Amino acid sequence: MKKWVLPFAVLATLTACSGSNKDKQAANDSYQKTAGTPTFVKLETGGVTLPEQDPTYQLPNIEISKSAAIDIRPPTKPMAIIGDSVAQFDGERSSIVYPAEKKAVYNLQQVQRLLTEQNIKFTQEGNSLLTDWAPTGRNDDVGNTQIRYKIDELGNAEANALAVSVVNMKRNDIIFTPSATEKQRYTSDRLNQLIGELNSAYRTQRQQLQLLSHNPASEQTSSSAPFLPLQSEIVTDSNGRTALALSTGFNQSWEKLAQVLPQLGFKIEEEHQARGYRELYYKPVDEKEWLRFGVARPKLKKGDHFMQLTTNNGNQSAVVLSNKDKEALTGDNAQSVYQALQALMSQ
Repeated sequence: MKKWVLPFAVLATLTACSGSNKDKQAANDSYQKTAGTPTFVKLETGGVTLPEQDPTYQLPNIEISKSAAIDIRPPTKPMAIIGDSVAQFDGERSSIVYPAEKKAVYNLQQVQRLLTEQNIKFTQEGNSLLTDWAPTGRNDDVGNTQIRYKIDELGNAEANALAVSVVNMKRNDIIFTPSATEKQRYTSDRLNQLIGELNSAYRTQRQQLQLLSHNPASEQTSSSAPFLPLQSEIVTDSNGRTALALSTGFNQSWEKLAQVLPQLGFKIEEEHQARGYRELYYKPVDEKEWLRFGVARPKLKKGDHFMQLTTNNGNQSAVVLSNKDKEALTGDNAQSVYQALQALMSQ
């Protein structure tokens, strides 16, 4: 008999863990699972006269109809996982509002990058993205549930916001109108997932910058202080752009860039130091100048270009150059320019 104890225990465990998603969404009781009131057979009295049942507490004889299945999964709410932010669901959309200075990390361009990485097709209309049918990402859904999302970016000078709403929803290729609870669950899930991945990308970028060795003496910010050799690395920033990360603070990097950019043909036309922004005019220099740095002359068009310098924790910075359409340099052009800057700024 002892030999059967373990197999029965294992069988009971496997049976309990193999429930379907329908069971996960339904309460574990029998209320209203039967169509009518149960009937009882009178006990055999054996010739003894039993007292009549008091009707005071007798249940009424009514028809009980089965109700629709109720999803008992706990609701999902949008989470304020950005510093100094507010997240909410307004009945249609899940949104998160955050300070405007964090727009460089949390924006529609970043969302486009994430959707592309997840192989979710989309179209853009102004400050809105409309996705193709996409899975919900939940493993407790019944059937093949897919959603077309709308993702909006809103903002002003003080605050910015990202909002997610449901355009269409279908299950096993049958389109249906989601309830308010379903809208809250699935828009919150998608928003929380997007913001979580943007947070992760931002932390990765900061770690890359921190890998650069930092010389405390390089914190000299006075224009009269001598510039010491700095270290740099070509990285991908939180917006998915190719950038040059520098081991020096904002002020020193700002002044050093002003010295070396003209040597590569970038004339400074206008600058706004408070914003880390410069307007440049590019005029190609002789190819021999580029060969001095071991790179080929980039195929940049003559004309307006732009420079954006950002800081990280005050003692590190990163610079991004872009063309007249404010599109960041990419591919061989970015590699040539940033490698040449690396050589010049390390002198």
